[in-house]
Amino acid sequence: MLRLCVHCGFVSLLVLTMSTTASYAAADDKPAAAVGVQVPEIADEPRLIDPATVMPAPLAATATVELSDSSLREVIQWLQVEQKLVVLTESSKLAEVGVQPGEPVSDRLDDAPIYLLLNRLRGSGLAWYYEDEILHITSRESAAEHLTTIPYNLGDLLDAGYDTDDLRMVIENAIAPDSWQDVGGLGVLNFLGDVMFLRHSADVHRQVTGLLAALRKHGRQTFVLDPPQHLVLRQKLNDNVSVDFHDTPLDTAIARLSEDLKIDIRLDLPALREIRVRERQPVSLVLTDRTLKTVLQAMVIDFDLTWILRDGVLWLTSSETAESYLRTVVYDVRDLCRDQAESQALREAVASQTNADSWDDVGGPGSIQFAKPGTLVIRNQETVQMEVLDLLDTYRAALRISKPRNRQAVDPNEVITVYYRLHANVAQSLAMHLPVLVQPDTWINSGTPGATGTIVLVESKADLMGPDGQLAQLTAKTSNPLPAHMVARSVLIINQKRAIHDQIAEVMRRVDTGDGTVFETFGGGQGLGGGGGGFGGGYFSLPIRHTK
Repeated sequence: MLRLCVHCGFVSLLVLTMSTTASYAAADDKPAAAVGVQVPEIADEPRLIDPATVMPAPLAATATVELSDSSLREVIQWLQVEQKLVVLTESSKLAEVGVQPGEPVSDRLDDAPIYLLLNRLRGSGLAWYYEDEILHITSRESAAEHLTTIPYNLGDLLDAGYDTDDLRMVIENAIAPDSWQDVGGLGVLNFLGDVMFLRHSADVHRQVTGLLAALRKHGRQTFVLDPPQHLVLRQKLNDNVSVDFHDTPLDTAIARLSEDLKIDIRLDLPALREIRVRERQPVSLVLTDRTLKTVLQAMVIDFDLTWILRDGVLWLTSSETAESYLRTVVYDVRDLCRDQAESQALREAVASQTNADSWDDVGGPGSIQFAKPGTLVIRNQETVQMEVLDLLDTYRAALRISKPRNRQAVDPNEVITVYYRLHANVAQSLAMHLPVLVQPDTWINSGTPGATGTIVLVESKADLMGPDGQLAQLTAKTSNPLPAHMVARSVLIINQKRAIHDQIAEVMRRVDTGDGTVFETFGGGQGLGGGGGGFGGGYFSLPIRHTK
């Protein structure tokens, strides 16, 4: 259950029910003088990072061509003759995946970059990479295995407050997450000082370059590697249209919409064939003054189809294909959270108030990461990204109309009790070593009888974990549940000063990940300097359990 409350002139989200979390104890009940907080202005631009900025110049060049009922051989000939490109076709690799030179290809460009055409060939099982001024046409598997190492100087990002471990986490979760060495893939990422060395495919290099550009400069919602054509398509999706279809073939209905709206709408024919939907399936629909996205969804609701934006085109495709085509987006949320505790609370809010089944916490494909407090990176379907933006704007609207109220200042010397829920073995080891690692003279023992610090170790119920390490709470709902195992948990109940709890959290973070984020490692928390109200309210705070 989630509750939105007005607090200190800002919006504070209290996540009242959570799965495995560490609960940080704090109290914030007594009013005091109001604290003035300057809320950052969030820019609308940039809305996207243009792929043309990271493409080889010959492929970013624009062209106009109609390739109707052509073959792959004719497309390659057009690239060679008309665009003066040196093209090497890896015929043996294409033959391995059943692609022949005579493979039919129908496409078009209207004063658009050439790379868009090349990307659309992926629907036929093809891929490409550009090396030594040669365009290689090959299979997707072969392109993914063609690795190069490129250094990236990240000094400016580190100066701006980003951390190398957080950058690594964001990159490996937001860009091709199944392709990295840690999970059995080929991609390798290392840091040496301010330089990141990345060994990966050309496509991933482009995506990482786009993500880094978005981290350097982003606005309210900035899509990573998104062609400008998508800006027009997104606007059209929200425009009202009227349709009157009576047993109209699906391809005819789509062509009529495309022509009337002057935008590129297409059927993803390979995806339709996989689910046995005919392109001439009859459609009957009468709607007046409804948004285009509503009309499209109503047209195909019986066919298990949906829409996506890809390579400058609005595609109608299968739901399964759409679920595999995820977008990476960077959000400026400095007005909603500024520290790790508030960031974690906002993460919980987004995960629970958008398409909850789509996030990796419950086995979905989407991920939510903070590159640093105030910079949110989300990988998910475009429809979910639209939900996220609407949700963030709702929070901002509440923040603008909230009434300022007084709140108590946080006392770092206040003694509070925190419940840290951890793996049982980790909890047992920390119970023994924390009084030695953190401010030894503040713990009650025979040598310091007047100290305040105490540790109590108690057992907690075990967690059911899936084979991928995620909570397996959804396995019972599937027809073929994945194997799962029980993970023992214990709780460290620590009574200490707020400031010392910060040091304890830091030790836990280092024990678990070296330099990962404790709030993400152990499931979130209040942030002991936040006192339950976060950064003055219109920021986000997590639930607390406390004793004094």
